[in-house]
Amino acid sequence: MNFDFRNKTIVITGATKGIGKAIANDFIKQGAELILTGTNIDEVNSLNQNKDKSQRVKYFYLDLLKDDSLNDFIDILKFYKKIDILVNNAGINKVNHVFDINFEDWESIIKVNLSGAFQLCKIIAKMMTEQKQGHIINIASIFGTITRSKRSTYTASKAGLIGLTKTLAVDLAPYDILVNSVSPGFIETELTKKILKEEEIIDLKSKIPLGRLGGTDEISKLVVFLASDLNTYLTGQNIIIDGGYTIV
Repeated sequence: MNFDFRNKTIVITGATKGIGKAIANDFIKQGAELILTGTNIDEVNSLNQNKDKSQRVKYFYLDLLKDDSLNDFIDILKFYKKIDILVNNAGINKVNHVFDINFEDWESIIKVNLSGAFQLCKIIAKMMTEQKQGHIINIASIFGTITRSKRSTYTASKAGLIGLTKTLAVDLAPYDILVNSVSPGFIETELTKKILKEEEIIDLKSKIPLGRLGGTDEISKLVVFLASDLNTYLTGQNIIIDGGYTIV
C-alpha cells in the first residue's frame, strides 16, 4: 500500500515545528508540492534559503493573529492553479483558571485556533470545488471532547474546530471534498513541554494505557492517510489519537 502525492499541492499551517513539521516532512517524502507557514519571519526566510533545492517546498510567513498577514497569505494562494489538501495545524494555548482569563487571551486563542482555520477552509474549499475533489484535515485536540482545569479557552476553540469540521463535511460533500479532524492527546512537542511541568508529564504517562506520550510522527502518519487517495469515504469524523488516554 503506497502513498503518492507527486501531483498534489498541499497547504500546512504551523509547519515549522512540532506536529506540523512532522506532517510536512512526511509529505515531502511523498513528493508533494508544499506551501508551509510559520510565524517567525526570520525562520521562514532561513528555511527557504537552506531547503533542499530538489524539493518543491516554499515557506511563507503567516500570523493568524494579524489580519494583514492572513490577507497577504490568501493573496499568495490565488497564484496557485490548484490546492488539493489543506492541513490546519497552527494553534496556540495558554492555561489559566476561568477567573484569571483575560478577554485578550480568549480572543487570541479563538482567532488562531478557530477563526483562522475557518477562513482558510472557506477560501481553499472554493478552489477545491472547481476541481471537484479535495481533503481538509483540521488538527484539533482531545480537549475538544474532554477537558481539565484551566483549559476553558483552549477547549472552546478546539470543540469549535471539531464542530466546524463536521458541518464543512456536509456542505462540501457534493464536491467530493472530504473533511476530518485529528485530535491528538499528549504529544512530545515544544508546546507540551512549555505548558506542562516535568512532574506533570511523568504523572500523565502513568495515566495513558500505552504508558508514554505520543510522537509527532504518529500523528503525521494518520494525516497522510486521511489526505491520500486511499481515503475515499471517511469524512466528517473526529479521530482521537491519544494512546488510550480518553477511554480510561
